[in-house]
This record gives sequence, C-alpha cells and structure tokens, in this order.
Amino acid sequence: MNDDKNRLSRNRSLGKATLALAEGIFEHTVDFGLWLTIYITEAMIPQSVTGQNWRAVVAADEFLRDINYEVVKNAIQTARKRGWVRVVKRNALPEITKEGRRRLESKVPQYDRQRIWDGRMHIVTYDIPEEHKHDRELLRRYLRTIRCGRLQDSVWVTPYNPIDLVRTFVKSRDLHGTIIVSDMGKDGSIGEEDLKELVTRVYGLEKLSDRYGIWITQVDQLGFASAASLLGFLAILKDDSQLPFALLPEWWKGDTAYKLAKENLVKVVNKKAIA
Repeated sequence: MNDDKNRLSRNRSLGKATLALAEGIFEHTVDFGLWLTIYITEAMIPQSVTGQNWRAVVAADEFLRDINYEVVKNAIQTARKRGWVRVVKRNALPEITKEGRRRLESKVPQYDRQRIWDGRMHIVTYDIPEEHKHDRELLRRYLRTIRCGRLQDSVWVTPYNPIDLVRTFVKSRDLHGTIIVSDMGKDGSIGEEDLKELVTRVYGLEKLSDRYGIWITQVDQLGFASAASLLGFLAILKDDSQLPFALLPEWWKGDTAYKLAKENLVKVVNKKAIA
C-alpha cells in the first residue's frame, strides 16, 4: 500500500514538474499539445502498435498519468482544427502534419551544430528616453532572443553580427537614432578580460553549465525514459545563447548534454514530417 502511495505521489510530482517545464518552453498550450502528439506517436509508441492498442501504451506511461488530460486534449483538438494534427481513422494514432511540424520547429529550441563565426565581437548600445521605456524593455527582450548578452544596462555584446536584426527592430518601433551597433574587431576585449572570460561572465556560462551537469547526472541515474527528461534539456537549451564553440570554456557541459539528448530530439523535433 505504501509503495502504491509513494509511486502515485512520485507520478504526480513528475507530472507537475513536466508541466512546469513545458510552460517555460512553450508559449501556448497548443504547442505543448503538438509536442506531446509527436512524443506519444513517434518516441514512445512501438512501431508495431496500432489501433486501440496505443491507448493502453499511453496509459502505461507514468509521465502522462498525472498531466491534466483535459488541457492536453483541448490543445490537441485545437491543433486538429488548425490543420496541425490529423487522425486518419477512428482510434488510430494521431499524426502531425507538415504544417504542424513547421509550427513546432519554430517554437521548440533548436541546437545549433554549425555556429558559424568570423571571430569578431559586436557591441549594441542604446539611449532610449524614459517616455519610451516600453520600447526599451522590448529591445532588451529582443536582444536576448538574438543571442546578445548584457554587459551593462545599455550595453550588450554578441559574437553574431546583429546589425540586420537590430535594423529591423529599429524600423518596426520607429527608434531611429537611439541604437548603435559597433564592431570590436577580431580578438577584441573589454578591460583586462579576454573574450572567453568576457562571455563566461556576461552570459552566465558557469550557472548554465551547472544546470546541464545536473541534467546529465539525472539522466545517468534514471535513464532517458520520459518526456520530462527531454523537456528538461529543452528548458536549459532555451536559456543557452549557443555561443561559438571557440568561445566556450573547457569545462562546458552543454555539448555532452546534447549528445545524450540527440537521438530523442531527432524523434520528436526534426524527424521528416508526413505528407
């Protein structure tokens, strides 16, 4: 009896933790529904399972037991109405469409295996008046999304040339003359810090690497057997600016984490969509 109660408590905690991770990754519940559709049908269900049998397999997954079923069901129904998911026949496995795959790939953090870099660093500075503080906050959020790190309140740095993206933002918000993008050149530095020291501090790489390390330990101990594991990796990846490999410190654990998650990422994110 106690074992059953402990298992039930653990499953509920896992379900709540998974939903919390999903909320940190997906902006809309429907996108979590899309992700679950792929997880259920492509990562979890054996290829030999068809028809009504898949429901029994889903019911046996501990992670799914204590997730709010109605929330997920409504999300998948919304996805079906928008043409992102389809059911070919009654009681068959749900399938994600090409449109659904494209939407999901635009919402799920992607691991950048290329990280092309010309060796230059760039600085973004701005002076936006107080009466436009809303635009200032929007700019700060935008700079984070394009992989900039905050050096000071109005000074940001990035190894990826942001000029075209910043120019687009300036035009959309009519902020001409308030933002400057400059080039530090190759092997540039600020003060006594070299580039690796600078990006480690500005981008908070130590804390981020520690998060990857904790995730790796959990996977080593528990195995990669649940959606919570994959969502845990994606939640960290979302906060990772994915700096050029040449700038990452030797103790960086993000690449090791990716190697552990790679096979499962392919299953639920990058697998070729159906027609």
